[in-house]
Amino acid sequence: MPEKQEWAPCQKPATGDTLRWNEPLWAVPNKPRGKPDKIGEQQITAQLMVMEELLELKVLSVKKLSTGEAPLKVKEGDDIRRKKSTIEKGLCYKRLN
Repeated sequence: MPEKQEWAPCQKPATGDTLRWNEPLWAVPNKPRGKPDKIGEQQITAQLMVMEELLELKVLSVKKLSTGEAPLKVKEGDDIRRKKSTIEKGLCYKRLN
């Protein structure tokens, strides 16, 4: 039986923390200077590897939260970089156990 994970809002992440947040999925603009449309949402769980101006994270899992045909932008095992402010917009949570 899998252990239930406990998550708490994360104000100050530290290197080695496992974080979870939501990100929008964007469509390709249909005009050269067009604004992309939000077509869905994904939930990313990742481990914080390096904390500098840009956070470097190792993706542990990605889950699509929306319905429709929006493709996921990242996959498990990817190394990604995000601004701290971007993660905070997605209501960042830290795993407690």
